[in-house]
Amino acid sequence: MESKISKLPKFKYHPNIYDKEKVLGAVEFGENTCQCCGNKTEVYVTSMYCRGKIDCICMECVASGKAAEKFDGEFVQDAEKALDKEKIDELFKRTPGYVSWQGENWLVCCDDYCEYLGDVGYDELKEMNLLHLIDEVKEKEDMDFDNEDLEKGGSPAGYLFRCLHCGKYRLNVDYD
Repeated sequence: MESKISKLPKFKYHPNIYDKEKVLGAVEFGENTCQCCGNKTEVYVTSMYCRGKIDCICMECVASGKAAEKFDGEFVQDAEKALDKEKIDELFKRTPGYVSWQGENWLVCCDDYCEYLGDVGYDELKEMNLLHLIDEVKEKEDMDFDNEDLEKGGSPAGYLFRCLHCGKYRLNVDYD
């Protein structure tokens, strides 16, 4: 599977999309048929914000924007504001989302969307020396929970981003 993944499209704002250890549930691995192009695929997304029911969109149709156009939809629910229409289109129409409790909320820094690094909890942030991010989010979003309760894939859950320009880390947190 590793050699097949190396041939799949890369995503500027979602560099770890194929890493099951870092990104929980964003893509599916298994044989299926893309609803957009009709081709067989082994790596695909199963959700899109559109009117129809989506079960399988291959990564090529995501990256090219063909699926967003065909189904008049988007792959990301929400994001902080970026001013550049090209960046907005790349994120919403050509980047797979991530799985979260309340729907994705992509973060911005240096007037561009940050890259989504993956799901994190207290332990992962401690290992990366980034525990201060929890307190920043709690203060900004007026959240109240014990820092140690933040758990990868849990509730509350953490979603780690990094600015593509200045390298600053940002954290989004939500609950079930």
